[in-house]
Amino acid sequence: MTIQDLINWFNTNGTYIIYYFILILILSITCTIIVNKNNISKVKYLMSLLIYAVCVPGILALFLSLYTILFLRTSMLDVSIISYFLPIITMVMVLIILNRKIKISKLPGFTRLSSLIIMISISFIILFILQRSYFGVLILGSFTHLLLVFIIIMVIVKFAWTKFLK
Repeated sequence: MTIQDLINWFNTNGTYIIYYFILILILSITCTIIVNKNNISKVKYLMSLLIYAVCVPGILALFLSLYTILFLRTSMLDVSIISYFLPIITMVMVLIILNRKIKISKLPGFTRLSSLIIMISISFIILFILQRSYFGVLILGSFTHLLLVFIIIMVIVKFAWTKFLK
């Protein structure tokens, strides 16, 4: 099964996807209605689950859309609304709805989600820059030298990433 097969499955079984996102919207509205200062400790885990349930597909759909526009140069008029736009729209709506009642940054697990977004964004930007760049090959060393330079660059990026998160 390829990723394109998965996207085609989402397009053919669109009613399940629509029901999923409608259920999440209804649950997020219900959470904002029932949450108060007395029960916030119990409801915040449900709110965190809702954010994860909507943000993971939304983030993936966002980067899939960016990939389609920037790498494949496909017109966005030719893509499916259910696969490309519905998760993003629902993610924004749920984040706005839940942020009215409680700050999303105070929910458990949100720092991991924001770190996921940052990691995917940095990887996407690096891939885009590499795809747009021209690399001439200068043969001064062997493949092991090239591999050693790559490992050094990855260690520097890892060190910078841990400093960034602290």
